Amino acid sequence: MVPIVHGLKERYAECLSVDRVNFHANTEWYEAINPMATPEFALLDATGAILYRWFGVIDAKEFDDVLLPLCGE
Repeated sequence: MVPIVHGLKERYAECLSVDRVNFHANTEWYEAINPMATPEFALLDATGAILYRWFGVIDAKEFDDVLLPLCGE
């Protein structure tokens, strides 16, 4: 999962903040996201509301379909 997160950080660095959260760590992110599976990816807005979720093995195009419009591409 780390390579995916690093790839997202690099690709979307100019328009999104990307953080990796440990599924098993009881942190503020865990409370906000309430993870259901692993691997899991969640897109949150500035208020912390979940806009979109991905579960399992995700193709890069699936991220692009959602994230590129948000980045103005």
